[in-house]
Amino acid sequence: MTEKSARIIPPGSYPQMLSRADAARAMRTLRAPETAARAALVMENSRPALRAAVLALVASMEQAGADMARVHETVREIRGMAETAGLASTGRIAEVLCRYMDDMARIGHPPDQTITALHVSAIARAARAEKDDARMGERVAAELAALVSRKLTEARGGPGAQP
Repeated sequence: MTEKSARIIPPGSYPQMLSRADAARAMRTLRAPETAARAALVMENSRPALRAAVLALVASMEQAGADMARVHETVREIRGMAETAGLASTGRIAEVLCRYMDDMARIGHPPDQTITALHVSAIARAARAEKDDARMGERVAAELAALVSRKLTEARGGPGAQP
């Protein structure tokens, strides 16, 4: 469609989806404690299926090997689903890897395969753990984040950069 054929419709000209009374009733329903309780129950009941989906993504990520684009794409999916699946540590470690890969791309450097492999291994181990150990997961994520920070500083040519 070209600019000449585009027709601008003023905001006030759109038909209303809900009347004001229906919109107010919908908002009351959405804010009701019963709605929150039902949503929490649905989320809790969905955790096994979400966990299975995260584990399938983890397997795919591990199979990606040195294909950094595939690892990056898969780890983004894991990051988005892990916490909802009850895998907070998995999500936190995936977040660190996503940020690392994004930052390296932003400065024009490929991600270090060893650092990526460490993250992939930690994500897999956290996802497959019987119970999410939040304290240990946070510790692992913090250590990996510190390693990533040092590697990014080196990549940017900052203090401690390797010749």
